[in-house]
Amino acid sequence: MMFKKKFIIEITIIISIILASSSGIYSENNSNKKSLIVYETKTKFKSNVNTVNHLNELLYVFNNKVDNININDYKKGCLNNYDYVFVININNNIENKIFLEDINNYNKRIYWIGDKIANLLEYNNKYSIKYIYKNNNITRLNYKGDDIVLENESDYNIIQASSKSNIIATMSDGYNTYPYILQDKNLYYISDWNMYESYIFEDTLNDFFERTSFEESKIFVKIEDVNPLSDTKKLEDLANYLYEENIPFIISLTPTYRDKSIKELITLDENFINTIKYMQDKGGSVILNGYYHNRKEKSDEDEYEFFNKEILNSKSEDINIYIKNRLLSGLRLCIENDIYPLGFEAQKYAMIQDGYKEIKKYISTYMGRYQNNSEIFNMSTFPYIIKDSKNFNTLIPENLGYIAKDDKLAVDKIKYNYYKLSMVRGHTGGFFFHTDVDTNYLKECIEYLKSKNVSFLDLKKENNYINIDDIKIESNNKNIITSYDKYKSIRKHNDLVFNKSINKLNDIVVKFVVVVLLIFILIFIVFKIINRRKFTRR
Repeated sequence: MMFKKKFIIEITIIISIILASSSGIYSENNSNKKSLIVYETKTKFKSNVNTVNHLNELLYVFNNKVDNININDYKKGCLNNYDYVFVININNNIENKIFLEDINNYNKRIYWIGDKIANLLEYNNKYSIKYIYKNNNITRLNYKGDDIVLENESDYNIIQASSKSNIIATMSDGYNTYPYILQDKNLYYISDWNMYESYIFEDTLNDFFERTSFEESKIFVKIEDVNPLSDTKKLEDLANYLYEENIPFIISLTPTYRDKSIKELITLDENFINTIKYMQDKGGSVILNGYYHNRKEKSDEDEYEFFNKEILNSKSEDINIYIKNRLLSGLRLCIENDIYPLGFEAQKYAMIQDGYKEIKKYISTYMGRYQNNSEIFNMSTFPYIIKDSKNFNTLIPENLGYIAKDDKLAVDKIKYNYYKLSMVRGHTGGFFFHTDVDTNYLKECIEYLKSKNVSFLDLKKENNYINIDDIKIESNNKNIITSYDKYKSIRKHNDLVFNKSINKLNDIVVKFVVVVLLIFILIFIVFKIINRRKFTRR
């Protein structure tokens, strides 16, 4: 009996330890950590990419709060309010000695990105690494045994490591190999960060933030630019193929089509509505891809629905009204036809920063790429789902590219992009194609991803919501709950307008008939009088 009692106590203790350690891992990955980004300029030299905005969003994968400050505005003691510090886009020698003193005394983790690391190393002898020079002939990166061939020329800082340094990734110019990312005490350093070349930096953040558990990696498949002029037969064929392959998919839907040449707005018809509903039944999840699709084959960068001259020159309150009205119009067209969007994507990804914040008020899930500034049309993407950030409730990134109709290398590009993405622990991503896709390319792509044992993302299984005025849509574990005010129905409004038009037309017809009758009667009377006079003369 004593043995049983002792055994039960020991088992209880072991279970408690396991639960405590697992909860510790959970809290470690979801703790109230704060990061500070210190920068001189928001873009790199000779670049339009706002790397500060991009990094700010990225760090919300690991933090609950992210702030940024210009290095010239830095005040003494500011670093002490943060758990982690990132230094980026320092183009000139650092003149703020207060910052150099504080970061030298900072005992928490620092990630220095790119230039002017020499200023920190020369300030003291705390670190054992040494800055050497720049090299613009780097052609290859290596991370954990995997190679990435660089596509663009850039200046890379050459650092001499010591026996105390931990070299995390390397780079090569074909002759020599150098540290690309290294750690020395509490300092992480990356020679140069080009977010379009690799996700090596993004994966090292897992170690920098000491993350020990990861989300399941998933890939989504998306049919892009679905609109009222799309070929419904091809849409059904694509849905049938993906359904047979047991692959959930995304339908990026634009409910109206604008033809500027004839000033006509083409909207949903019964055949198109039934096709989208059919696709939903076959495993498709709809996201709203703006309100209207532009007829022009190629739009200027300032002519997109949520990034155009009118928006860029408007006050923020006017922009918010414009965006909300577009959302309401698109959603109402969908929901009253039993089409249920679960997220949003801007046309061609074009969106001003304030636009993201307005959409965040109403829609939980944003899908696609990120326009990292409001001044210049420039896209970037991420290897992770980002939650509760500055601009998003949930951002599901698109990062594998697309299957172009006439590009024979399209599938190879997606394969290589997946190779780079798969280096990241806990990654999520996706690719897209249009209705005119060569199905052989699509099948090759799907077969490749299946061979890699990819888990495909089913948006309906995720927690999503849309809550804007009377329109409410929620999804969880494939259950979709919806509600809206049917008295605000666009169809009823159109019927009312139609009935009013018919009534007006009836009134016009009646009046016309009455006038014609009166004229006829008048003519009849006149001719009657004339005939009488003729008869009298005889």
